[in-house]
Amino acid sequence: MKEKYLWVIGGGELQIPLIKEANKLGLKTVVSDYNPECVAKKYADVFVEIDIFDRNAHIKYLKSCDFNIAGVLAAGIDAPETMAAMNEYLGLKGVSLKTALLVKNKDQFRLKLKELGYPVPEFKIITQENLGQLETLLEKMPYPLIVKPTNNSASRDMKIFDKNSNELQNFIKNNIQKYKLVLVEEMFEGEEQTVECLVDINGSFHNGFITDRKFTFENGFPVELGLVHPTELPLNTQEELFGLAKQVAHDLEIDVGAVKLDTITTKNGPRIIELTVRHSGGYDCQYLVPRSTGKNILKAAILTAIGEVFESELLHDNLHRFGVTGSIWPQTGVITKITGLEEAKQIEGVEEIFFRYSLGDTITPYIDCASRVAFIICSAKSRKEANDILNKAIQTIQIETQAV
Repeated sequence: MKEKYLWVIGGGELQIPLIKEANKLGLKTVVSDYNPECVAKKYADVFVEIDIFDRNAHIKYLKSCDFNIAGVLAAGIDAPETMAAMNEYLGLKGVSLKTALLVKNKDQFRLKLKELGYPVPEFKIITQENLGQLETLLEKMPYPLIVKPTNNSASRDMKIFDKNSNELQNFIKNNIQKYKLVLVEEMFEGEEQTVECLVDINGSFHNGFITDRKFTFENGFPVELGLVHPTELPLNTQEELFGLAKQVAHDLEIDVGAVKLDTITTKNGPRIIELTVRHSGGYDCQYLVPRSTGKNILKAAILTAIGEVFESELLHDNLHRFGVTGSIWPQTGVITKITGLEEAKQIEGVEEIFFRYSLGDTITPYIDCASRVAFIICSAKSRKEANDILNKAIQTIQIETQAV
């Protein structure tokens, strides 16, 4: 019998735990990424140099290869449409390409939620064709407004505007030049969460986890400061959020695979910000949740991808610990000195530190979630202790910069 392979889309840090988990299950891996120097390449059995968004190139490769591809998975990488296209070509069960593309495009997803009767913010879809009517389109919109490219992740090129801002129209016009289409919508106000669930190969819906997302909105840019797990929300609100995820999965006919929502709890109840059909990034299901609870989301995801049933025990909290993530926020400029990093890694309760810069690199302004310098992941027996450990690690690491 030919050896089974899991095709892992993306070759970044977040795919390494996925590859290792696949190996534990006796699977070999094929990794595809545009970068031939990607960090996950050395962990893969086979590496294929393809842009993760190039569905046609992936299908072309599948037509010529003789590997026994048992499953395809996008986890921690924003390319579920490539996964869906490959699954359809291979005849594997998975979310449809139609649904993957729908939720990928924020404008189309908003329209679909509205059609299905879900509460949605007031929104306008701005294109090159209606840009000339921009002032009229925005005239009766409720503020604050948030401007979003329709298919980006990590809050790139997003910005929040109040009614007195003089920059709104120029920001929209600049984004139209770059993206051709942007979404302008009323900004929901409240605390944000990640709600991650999984539909197994038999169509049964499983609650995965809820993580709180902490943001700053300085200068109008939404930047995630860190995560808190498990959520601090009361149980009834957690049940509402899981119920919302299950209902929207049913309405969108997601009958197998990941269901990951970005949600916000408003004064009028939980609301959906975005939905994707891949597993979370931000080191959430890869490190924070497993180290806090023992839940093995990745193993459940792999088994689902290869058409096998997973034990519900994989999604149970067996550790009953508390986890937090955070970063350090040095001044922008060229990094001239880094101290304390190795010392911080040795602090008890510091699970992982993923440092994204080196000496000589330039720290740019913090205008999106991708601009963070580090991901520091800590866990402890209490939420306070986990936060204390995080703060100690942050204070231990010192970064000096020189203005450009």
